[in-house]
Amino acid sequence: MPIVYACAASHAPGIRAWTEACPLDQRERLFAGFEEIKAGLTAAKPDVVILLTSEHWANFFEHHGAFCIGRGESFEGPIEPWLKVEKTQYRGDPALAERILNHCYAHGFEPGFSHEMKLDHGSIVPLSFLQKDAGWTLVPLMFNTLAPPRATPARCLALGQTLRAVLDKAPERIAIIATGGLSHDPGELKHGYIDTAFDATFLERLTHAKLDELAAYSDADLAAAGAGTLELLAWICLAGLMGDRTARVIAYEAVAPWATGIGLVSYDYAA
Repeated sequence: MPIVYACAASHAPGIRAWTEACPLDQRERLFAGFEEIKAGLTAAKPDVVILLTSEHWANFFEHHGAFCIGRGESFEGPIEPWLKVEKTQYRGDPALAERILNHCYAHGFEPGFSHEMKLDHGSIVPLSFLQKDAGWTLVPLMFNTLAPPRATPARCLALGQTLRAVLDKAPERIAIIATGGLSHDPGELKHGYIDTAFDATFLERLTHAKLDELAAYSDADLAAAGAGTLELLAWICLAGLMGDRTARVIAYEAVAPWATGIGLVSYDYAA
């Protein structure tokens, strides 16, 4: 069955942990955007959500491979008690995770896998806006955005194209959510810097399905907009999954108190 919904959303911890720090007008626009994503996902009635995400030393340190698929029966988060989100357990989908893993190994990708993956703010912030009792299962796919060597943007785009082939044959109704970004440099020399020009260009390339230009980014190109901007590898994978389908920006705000360019994108994909 084809993918029934796809979107991308930033996961800055401040969205939940220090919500009130964001100026009210920006916060209202962003939270309205999250409500729109919730409505789109709910209307699509997925059986499973595949979460293209990254983590922050919750599961891995310098031994993190390029990609890791969660094969667990369940996933719990957030691990951060300060995030102001109630700890929630999400049902996994080991059977689909295994099918994805086998397909990747048969088509030139060798992701790692974990039966005990923990979820931090990188996954939980977007999930916290969604309907908790909707009945869908969760398959996280984590991208190494912290410790080199990392997969290149071109490799992440190709992974998305490879995933599309197996997901199109799946009997389940599948939704895809990519999390992370946009420009930010948490805890680094440029902490607080938001590169709005980079964000605008990236969003234009993503929403107009300019796959060659997304694949042409380098690690250095992304890192120039802040170390955290490498989380956009997950968004580039989503673009590979969606192929020539265009998207739209639901909301974008450069939120100084959250030190991040916050973006929400929807493919309005229903089938």
